Amino acid sequence: MRRLSGDFNKFPGTTEFLGAGYTHRSGQYQETVSRGLKWLVGQQRSDGDLFNSEARFLRFYSHGIAAIALCEAYGMTRDPALREPTQKALQFIIDSQHPDYGGWRYLARTESDTSVSGWQLMALKSGEMAGFTLSPTVYQRVTRWLDSVERGPRAGLYSYHPSRPESQAMTAEALLMRQYLGFTRDNPRLRAGADYLASHLPEPSDRDAYYWYYATQVMHHMGGQHWELWNGRLRDLLTSTQSQEGGTAGSWSPDQPTSDKWGHAGGRLYVTCMHLLMLEVYYRHLPLYQQLER
Repeated sequence: MRRLSGDFNKFPGTTEFLGAGYTHRSGQYQETVSRGLKWLVGQQRSDGDLFNSEARFLRFYSHGIAAIALCEAYGMTRDPALREPTQKALQFIIDSQHPDYGGWRYLARTESDTSVSGWQLMALKSGEMAGFTLSPTVYQRVTRWLDSVERGPRAGLYSYHPSRPESQAMTAEALLMRQYLGFTRDNPRLRAGADYLASHLPEPSDRDAYYWYYATQVMHHMGGQHWELWNGRLRDLLTSTQSQEGGTAGSWSPDQPTSDKWGHAGGRLYVTCMHLLMLEVYYRHLPLYQQLER
């Protein structure tokens, strides 16, 4: 896997370097990761918010991804300089959770949706794995949200909002949330959802890095035939479409060979980062159920 030429000094790229084992204290890209983390900490607001843009609807997407990067960097190095910024970032998520609906959306404590909520839960779980203690109430509220958007004749399918129908991306994201919240492999609702993902394998004509990113983690944690089916389709699709020449070598195009669903909004950096996170799943994530059994 080749490094993408360009500026990776800001999130989301920092997370990919951490996922490959590089930190601000060691590794080939030590300076790059260090600059990225310094930028994140330097623009953090007093309330812990890591968002730095005028586009309000991106606030919690950006904050969640940035918080994951801080949690992983702190968890991997135990650098004391990162402890307070990481704790503040986690507390901002906790303080922003809707007390009744149980999730997050574009503004603090205002409505909820599955898409935004998934990133916040991953950040909280990353914080927990880095050694921070979180109240069970936070997770109980998330479960409440997931219950409100669960669909399907056998359940296991999920929607963006109770007013919307189920979708592939939201099902994948919610299933990963269920796994982190304790659903075991033999849970019939989890299996129904994983079966649904297995019937919607990655297709080059229907590129959706957002869906693939969440489904890859779900199927990796499921293991067995679910993972074999998914991985058998995804791995070669990603490696065969990676740019090999010129200044974009090592990256993925948002519109070649076909357009990614969100590529027009996120561009090459977004698509590349999401693809790298999928390919890092082989060594980045110890299967979740092995962690839970320890």
